[in-house]
Amino acid sequence: MAPVKMGFVGLGYITYHAHLPPFKEMADAGEVVFQAFCDTDADTANERAREFGANAVYTDHHEMFDKEELDGVYLCIPPTLHTDVETVAAEKGIAIFIEKPQTLDISQAVVFNKAIAAGGVLSQVGFMSRYYPSSEFVKEKVGAGTPRHALVQLLYSGHHIRYWTSRVELCGGSFVENTIHMVDLLRYFLGDIESVSAFYHERKPGEGPEPINLPHVYDVNYRFKSGVVASATTSRVLTNVKCSRRDVSVILDDALLEWSSQDVTENDEKVFSAPEENNGFARQAQAFVAAIRSGDASLLRSPYQDALNSLAAVLGANASAANGGAVVHLEEFTRA
Repeated sequence: MAPVKMGFVGLGYITYHAHLPPFKEMADAGEVVFQAFCDTDADTANERAREFGANAVYTDHHEMFDKEELDGVYLCIPPTLHTDVETVAAEKGIAIFIEKPQTLDISQAVVFNKAIAAGGVLSQVGFMSRYYPSSEFVKEKVGAGTPRHALVQLLYSGHHIRYWTSRVELCGGSFVENTIHMVDLLRYFLGDIESVSAFYHERKPGEGPEPINLPHVYDVNYRFKSGVVASATTSRVLTNVKCSRRDVSVILDDALLEWSSQDVTENDEKVFSAPEENNGFARQAQAFVAAIRSGDASLLRSPYQDALNSLAAVLGANASAANGGAVVHLEEFTRA
């Protein structure tokens, strides 16, 4: 069987550290070929191409799509840089992987969603947490029980790795840029979110190290279409210490499930532990390639249409916080 011809648009930190390594393993096995790399920084594109053996290098995605025959493309660019790359790929019939957050403009996301649907192409948004075996286990437990409540608590420590993730105008804030992973994971367990209300503790000029201008704290409440309610708190106040926390819990009748990428506990007893090989990025990449080979969209756990609700849930939180905590109904929000 011929290898899947892959293109990559955006070759920065997340592409280099998380996405390219599992694809390199598939390339070494003859399952995929790095057909084209594209980045606006020519030096970065050429350096990555030399390291991973890409056949062609571009600095303009239009030129890449015009010249290359691709089966799939990974779009790993900051959310404010999405212009027409999704629509061009969809028009050319290329399967699309999009890193989260897909955009900071929900209206633009709706346009992209329509283009992907019209093109009839496979799509996947980068919510790799759905691919952990522990997530599969919790989903099954929740499906067999009666969920009532969920909790997410993310207490970040340390400094930002990338400039754009430290600026609210470029990333939408930590809740949009990163907590979206856990919001989407709750959706994987519990279904679509109906409404959101949020309060943020805003950062004043000069508070904390430059160039951060993100809120100190995000306090967000959700109601799911099923009636389940959830609370998600994220903070960015532990800059100069190593203490941090990531807790994800789902509360069912008589069952407190606590999730991590490795383990699951139920009522304080460990009930699941994943095998050592537990790379969500790799499992996600393998599913994307398998879906392209087979044409089986069911292998993809967060297609663009489904992931639209996760994006609306975090952008809707921003809209609520900006309006004094007013409830935002997501179906209306995505029509705005």
